[in-house]
Amino acid sequence: MSYKEELKQRRKEQHKNSAVFPCRLRIIPTCVFNSRDPIVMGVTVINGILKAGTPVCVPSKDFVYLGVVTSLEVNNKQIEAAHTGMDVCIKIENIGGDAPKLYGRHFDENDVLVSKISRESIDILKEYFRDDMTKENWKLIVELKKIVRNFVIFCLFYILWVLFIVRRGNPC
Repeated sequence: MSYKEELKQRRKEQHKNSAVFPCRLRIIPTCVFNSRDPIVMGVTVINGILKAGTPVCVPSKDFVYLGVVTSLEVNNKQIEAAHTGMDVCIKIENIGGDAPKLYGRHFDENDVLVSKISRESIDILKEYFRDDMTKENWKLIVELKKIVRNFVIFCLFYILWVLFIVRRGNPC
């Protein structure tokens, strides 16, 4: 292995915990084993790559943050990653100060789960994990960015509307 390849591999290893791969997941309703912290459920990877350490949210419920995928299993065996079309069992743990989310109250089988990507994670994917990404994964990132951008624009307009109402003296 050449020095450049070794250096690239070392940097990839350093950034693997910061890289959030894009994924879209469908909940398998008959495979919800624990509905609250940790959430343990079966999902189908609609598209993308799901890895341990992926933060997961629900875009249809105002991007409610569920937690981080801490493990993936297929047939009671731990796996590193799940790709498009795979059915896997995942454990989502609430990492952070938020109150734990409850399956059935905050989200249900009709909701699609997505990885919570950030600008930083996209830059890390571009820089260090370009070889691991397919064209479909890049398309999914663009799609997820559009969804997040539309949500942010909606929130800004809502805040401006509330400020306008309060300024006029018409409390809602």
